[in-house]
Amino acid sequence: MSDINYKEYTPEESAVYETAIAKIREALQAGLSFDDACKTTDITDTGLRFFVEDDALKIMIAEMHFGAGMPLPDFAGKMKLPMKKVNKAVVEMLQDAGVSAAEIYRQDGEDGPVGHA
Repeated sequence: MSDINYKEYTPEESAVYETAIAKIREALQAGLSFDDACKTTDITDTGLRFFVEDDALKIMIAEMHFGAGMPLPDFAGKMKLPMKKVNKAVVEMLQDAGVSAAEIYRQDGEDGPVGHA
């Protein structure tokens, strides 16, 4: 259905991830663009860097657009990102939500809240 990649973090990667997300948040609050905020992290593993930056963008979209109601064009402007990149992230988020919802649906069984057989 989708080509979403999930990353299982080691404890060490989790610590790097949390530190990087915090640095990105801090840099964004200081007024840096999203890309410049991501450059404040010191992640040398390119795979981990990709996941951190991807997650950071989705976290910001979740909080600022879905949570606080900021229109996506305003979000893109604030982050200094092209709308194409923002739209791609939103589509991935919605796909991920669909995958998660389907998994919950399958796990609940016929006695679950949705009452499927």
